[in-house]
Amino acid sequence: MDKNLSYNTISEKLNSLKEIYPTLRKETNDHVFAVLCVKSNFYKNPSLSFTESDIENFLVDSISDGGADAILTDPNSETSNLAICQAKYYQKITFDEVRDAVAKMILFYKSMKRGEYETVNAKVQRRFLSLDAEVGDESKVYFVFYTSAPKNGIREDRIQKLLHEHGLDNLHYEIQLYFADDIIDEIKESESRRPTVESGKIAIDCADNYLEFGEDAVIVNASAFSIKELYAQHSTNLLSRNLRYYIKKRDIDDSINKTIKNCPESFWFKNNGLTIICDDFEISGKEVKLKNFSIVNGGQTTTLLHKSNDINRDHYFYLPCKIIKIVGDTEDEKNSFSLEIAKATNSQKAIKQIDLKANAPEQVRFGIAMRNVGVFYQTKRGEVVPKDYKEDYKNTDLVEVGKLCLAGMFQLPGSSRSKPSTLYSDKFYNPIFNGNQTEICLLVKELLYIDTYYKKIFIQQFDKEQETSPFASEIIPFAHNARTICIAFVAFAARYYNKNITQTDLKTIFDNVNKEKAYDDYYYDIFKKLDNSAPLMPKKLFYTDKDKYDHVLYQLFKTIILAGEHYYSIKKESDSSLNESNFLKLDHSYFAILKSEWYGMESRITDIFNTL
Repeated sequence: MDKNLSYNTISEKLNSLKEIYPTLRKETNDHVFAVLCVKSNFYKNPSLSFTESDIENFLVDSISDGGADAILTDPNSETSNLAICQAKYYQKITFDEVRDAVAKMILFYKSMKRGEYETVNAKVQRRFLSLDAEVGDESKVYFVFYTSAPKNGIREDRIQKLLHEHGLDNLHYEIQLYFADDIIDEIKESESRRPTVESGKIAIDCADNYLEFGEDAVIVNASAFSIKELYAQHSTNLLSRNLRYYIKKRDIDDSINKTIKNCPESFWFKNNGLTIICDDFEISGKEVKLKNFSIVNGGQTTTLLHKSNDINRDHYFYLPCKIIKIVGDTEDEKNSFSLEIAKATNSQKAIKQIDLKANAPEQVRFGIAMRNVGVFYQTKRGEVVPKDYKEDYKNTDLVEVGKLCLAGMFQLPGSSRSKPSTLYSDKFYNPIFNGNQTEICLLVKELLYIDTYYKKIFIQQFDKEQETSPFASEIIPFAHNARTICIAFVAFAARYYNKNITQTDLKTIFDNVNKEKAYDDYYYDIFKKLDNSAPLMPKKLFYTDKDKYDHVLYQLFKTIILAGEHYYSIKKESDSSLNESNFLKLDHSYFAILKSEWYGMESRITDIFNTL
């Protein structure tokens, strides 16, 4: 795209954004550009809300911001990936300016991890502390640079070397660069997402050239240009039944792009091709007509074919394409079939367990059960949250439920943040999604509210309460890292008060705190007994007196935070490598706090619940 046209298009989008979000009207275009980039890049999924409150939270562009214009958790990530972003609304930019901007973000991140909070303003400090607290062993940290300037030959590979120069590995850290044309593509994609593709067609190499498997499946040689055309028409809707949308992966992307550019005639041999499932298909001459279809394998290939300048109407090649009719009479059967095909055919990139669960039949049933208790549960990507469920704790998805259940129900607050995929092992997954779904859904709804209260109300109030304390520099960072132990403790305290956890259970827990396999050998059998554990607090209170409910939550949160910080400060005296983040990523730390501080906490629990 012409560089002036790109810049002008982006300028028009900035003005549109100001019309949609009144608080942006008084801001400069440099400021609004960062909002546009984050929205188009991270909020493509139409089910994600994007409000003025969200903007206020993630935007930290101000004096003493350390080089970060926006800090957020990737809302599309099940592992709480952290994104540190900088945006430059420029018409032209140099290699040195890009390199310096990325280096500044990396240095900011490293100084924050060292605890040098005084180098940035209070908003940046607290935003970073809160989000970094969610980063776990399975998470990644992105350093994302956006500019409205054209790339003009800037070599990205030289900027990628910054990770190595600053001692960061490629497994947990990633640099992402978006120039003018990239941002235009992100905007187009975010504006075009729809849940399904009703009809389409692909060209094949020769008339009626296909390998048939019964009446319900064929293999054809699909024209790369016709796939490129399909993507131009439907964008990511083509991948609506895929396990995931396109994810940048430098090594795979580079390999595919090199083959397209240098030896397209070998693409058929080197690439796994595409797998399409559909309600029906018809082959007529050199054309395959598709009805209600989705690409379930080959999303990476499809996206890169679309992006390639080496493919056009006159220059293209063919790739293998498997087309399969969906089998099943009921929605459960169709979903199961689609999921099995997607699982079996995806091999180019590691499939995560959450991908495999996303469209499973029990997830569909769980969605219905959640709706019955007043919560919209997103079972498929791209589902738009109905307006009646927009309130934070009234909509959720598999990722969030998994983390909350690990922390609250199974009392694994460390695993909830450091290794949330723990939930997808059968011993945790089945009691939630294949158990008494009505009772579980009531618990989940309550945990959603507890989590929302911590993030939206408690932490801000607690900061204000503690900011003049002589121990503010110790207690505030601990509190910002304590979200999952707060959720766990509320559930533990309620179940203990309601005698769902007995004195005998308590003795078992405390007697085995220091044993290597304490959870598997002793704790799991205690916490898996979820019958009669809902509601955590009186149901009437939840629906009729939220102020009192909130007051109880505040007191319980404060109890575990003060007790936890006291225990942590003692441990830190003998281990200078400890910080709040790595301490609270361990489930053992939570149980050690309970044992060490139980005498005082037990009486606080009784006093707090007696007010009800």
